[in-house]
Amino acid sequence: MEKRTMKSIKLLLATLTVFVISLAVSTAILARSILVPLSDGTQILAEEDIPGSNNTLEVTVQYYIPPLDLRGYTLNHFEAAQWFFERINYHREQYGLHPYAFYTPAVVTSIEHSLDMRDNNFSRNTASDGRTHQQRHDRWMGYNRTKVTSSYNSTHMVEGALTPEQAHEMIDRILAQEIVHYFIMNPTYYYIGIGFSVQTNNTGRLSLTLASAPNQRAAHHARSPEERIAYRQQYLEMVREKNGWIP
Repeated sequence: MEKRTMKSIKLLLATLTVFVISLAVSTAILARSILVPLSDGTQILAEEDIPGSNNTLEVTVQYYIPPLDLRGYTLNHFEAAQWFFERINYHREQYGLHPYAFYTPAVVTSIEHSLDMRDNNFSRNTASDGRTHQQRHDRWMGYNRTKVTSSYNSTHMVEGALTPEQAHEMIDRILAQEIVHYFIMNPTYYYIGIGFSVQTNNTGRLSLTLASAPNQRAAHHARSPEERIAYRQQYLEMVREKNGWIP
């Protein structure tokens, strides 16, 4: 009986040790994670670069998405983002570029900024609290990120509930602008985050956050202004020839 009791105690201690270790690991991870739930229980899991490594860390911290359409229409983030996403990638494919993939830290960054623009009635890259777009990116993508990141924002009127056709038309309209086409079609970027919300006056706020493949940021920042201009000019000339645009 005594041996059985001692065995049970040892087993309990071993179990508690594993639990404590697991708890310690979870606690360390929680500081670097993102979990995005909707009221219907839908969730997306974040991925985050490990500095100095090609590996990816997947971890979780709660992020609640409030109602996105203040007029009372149902607006599911994941559904709406997919509409914008598929149209952007349609244009990427037509242009011969690799498609974007969703990158969750960029997704959360875009949702937050879309809501900020909606709630504070503005449209720009800088947040209402004065943070630049790079400072906004620091929050979810990290100060030491190795991806090149950038952002684009626009305003659109939305009649009734948002539909796939409306989302596609918005993308078609902004990509008809040469400078926007160059920016969103830029082959530097591989990942995207999309946020969209609507004010009570039918004003929709679209926020896009773009990110490159890992380990590109240092090289991008090392290019001289002249090298960036040359690359941009070469790209624009190709676009103009393809679409018949006149500078």
